[in-house]
Amino acid sequence: MWSAPGWTVNLGDPPETSVTVRLVSPREYGVCSPRLSGCAVPVGHVCLVMLDRAAFLNGTPRQRTLLLAHEVGHCLDASRLEYTHGDFRDEGRVYSAYHASPVEGFAEAYAHAYLARCGPNAAPLGWGQGPPCVLPDPHGVRPDRLLR
Repeated sequence: MWSAPGWTVNLGDPPETSVTVRLVSPREYGVCSPRLSGCAVPVGHVCLVMLDRAAFLNGTPRQRTLLLAHEVGHCLDASRLEYTHGDFRDEGRVYSAYHASPVEGFAEAYAHAYLARCGPNAAPLGWGQGPPCVLPDPHGVRPDRLLR
């Protein structure tokens, strides 16, 4: 896995959150279910994100951005919000039943906030070329401000 294609990006103001992204087969996730399209393993201000290589590379720009931003949302939930999940309870259910848990609801809401602000431009998250874009502040991703 460590030799899998990927990149590292530092996000936010100091202390930055360092996110290393690897494109792997889901069988290589280890700590996450291989049924998922992505997996985030945050430890303090460092986070490993593993994405299903085929799902990511074959997705549309919007799908790729949502997937990557969702996993980055998990990283920021840990490093910036200290796992408070932006006070989400089950509000993420507006996205799907899977997103009804606070942790998944926050991550999906973060992905939609990112898409609303930056569009399908994943360059600020380290993927591809595109204009700069200031990432949404995870403190501003709240249940009363859901975007779809």
